[in-house]
Amino acid sequence: MSQDLAVPGASPRQRLMALAGLYASVFAFGISFGGLVPWMALHMDARGLDGALIGFISAAHPAGVMLMAPFTQGIVRRFGSGNAMIFCSVIGVVTMVPLGLTDSPWIWLGLRFVSGLSGSVPWVVTETWINSATSSETRGRAVAFYAAIMAAGFAAGPEVLKWTIHLNTSALPWLVAISVVSLFIILPLRRLAPPMDDNGGAHVLGVFLTVPALLSAAIVSGAIDASFFSFLAIWGQRVGFEESFALTLLSVFIAGNVLLQFPLGWLADRIGPRPVMLLCGVICVIGPLLALSGLTAYPVWLGFVAFIWGGCVWGAYSVALVAMGRRYVGGELAVVNAAFVMAYTFANVAAPPASGRAMDIIGANGLMIVVLVVAASYTLLVFLRRSEF
Repeated sequence: MSQDLAVPGASPRQRLMALAGLYASVFAFGISFGGLVPWMALHMDARGLDGALIGFISAAHPAGVMLMAPFTQGIVRRFGSGNAMIFCSVIGVVTMVPLGLTDSPWIWLGLRFVSGLSGSVPWVVTETWINSATSSETRGRAVAFYAAIMAAGFAAGPEVLKWTIHLNTSALPWLVAISVVSLFIILPLRRLAPPMDDNGGAHVLGVFLTVPALLSAAIVSGAIDASFFSFLAIWGQRVGFEESFALTLLSVFIAGNVLLQFPLGWLADRIGPRPVMLLCGVICVIGPLLALSGLTAYPVWLGFVAFIWGGCVWGAYSVALVAMGRRYVGGELAVVNAAFVMAYTFANVAAPPASGRAMDIIGANGLMIVVLVVAASYTLLVFLRRSEF
């Protein structure tokens, strides 16, 4: 069980430097990733690729992360957390370069899958490191800032893409350069990475039986975010909104992702993670219920709900990380974090097809029914599984 976690041998100043570097690196990565995904989709669509194939290639990255997650702690134990993080980040950058050299969809598929395999280690190490570099009194705010920075990076990525389109130049070299910046920021800090050697006998698959409520936070976050990124604008148009307002609704949802993390993290530091996770769950249930109950007749109120909803969807993820940091330490925390990442990426892969299918069968509100079921399941688990906290 974890109390106050600090990187062994690191001074408070060094821990602060490590956190600042991690935040900056995560932001740069978020910009690159947030721009690369739509760049690839637009590029493939312009070449006339089938929509199903585009979705298949887009899913290759999270599928790679999900499949590698169970092996992450073993890699970290073998090479050291800092070295493993740097090595896998280099692989991720290298896989981006050939995207500009070939138009073969099958090569793109392979590159994105390898990128996902390599992406699991930096993801797990970063979140474990942030949890380990903070005390129990400030962990909620530290993790919330990480979540906000990452969401802000994802939101800024498409803006970089729009900027390069305005300049009539390819976005890929810029996105590769931003990824290199992300790598170079973290390079001198790798010696401060916490040891993650002792996993306490924990195994990724066993974690799903031990802390299902915590992992359900990753699922609700991954499922709703991925479904809304894919279909919220389409849902908006099908229920009668203009395209501009439908896109604005998605932007407002993303703004909630970013701006509400710190207040939720502060609240988790004050009253504990579980009440905040329950609050997030209740709001994630109320959101689709309101959308299904006629709130679409009041666009301003719908926008307000989308903002709060967006904050709580991503807040479930960040506050669950806080709960994990309170309960686990070192290698055991890395194993649990790997399971968390595995759950999140599984939801990323599985939820959009399920939501799209529901919209085909039921109509536009099939999207809201899917996210309602996911949110209600999460909320029930957190309510019933008090022992996990």
